[in-house]
Amino acid sequence: MREFYAATVDEAVLRAAAALNIAPDRLSYEVVDPGGAGFLGIGAKDARINVRLGETLPPSPTIEAPRETETVDATTRDSAISEEDANAVDTSHAEDERTPQEPVTPELLSEVKALVTSLVEAMSLNARIDVYESDDEIAVDVASPETGLFIGQKGETIDSLQYLVNVAVYKDRPFAKRIVLDAEGYRQRRIEAIQGIAHRTARKAIRERRSVELPPMSAPERRVVHVYLKDNPQVNTMSEGTGYNRRVTISPAEL
Repeated sequence: MREFYAATVDEAVLRAAAALNIAPDRLSYEVVDPGGAGFLGIGAKDARINVRLGETLPPSPTIEAPRETETVDATTRDSAISEEDANAVDTSHAEDERTPQEPVTPELLSEVKALVTSLVEAMSLNARIDVYESDDEIAVDVASPETGLFIGQKGETIDSLQYLVNVAVYKDRPFAKRIVLDAEGYRQRRIEAIQGIAHRTARKAIRERRSVELPPMSAPERRVVHVYLKDNPQVNTMSEGTGYNRRVTISPAEL
């Protein structure tokens, strides 16, 4: 038996067929897990199949495996920010690059609160939601006994929800201000933690005169690193890798 996985069972079958050089309709397999799309893409899991290697038929012409959805981005060097990192939702609360086209109205704030409330209820969370306008954003504070579930691992859930809310609110109306979701000060704590990692890693790279890789990070987190170190003349930063393995490398400037 050999296990294969992909977003759907059909894709897993195609991937197995390509790897084993066997036509999909001649593949003998069993579904271990049908997978699932999750809620709004959150909590999604791959489908998994077990292929019975001893029951496969003779090889057929090579079949092209399904293409990965993410391609390799060009390496970013000399403290420049890659297009992916630059276009990421900025967790550092920097000003949105879009120009506001309308003022923030009470109706807009009510719409944002209603949308976030519906998402929180769909997640079966008990939470208090406060929405208000600040200098450069529409702030949404979510307080819940289950804050960890709302934030998710490494902030994946709250970032996905924030992206969804911005897209949904401004789909059919002019842009006003960027909507930022937060939960009991998580955003600022995370930014400070990433900046601390960047600072310590930069010192290590300078001290040991070698390049040092940071752990894999999301695009917004990588952007925090690039922005934090862009004015440091002693180091360069670059983003490398694809998907969940994309990370920032910090190198001494003289290398």
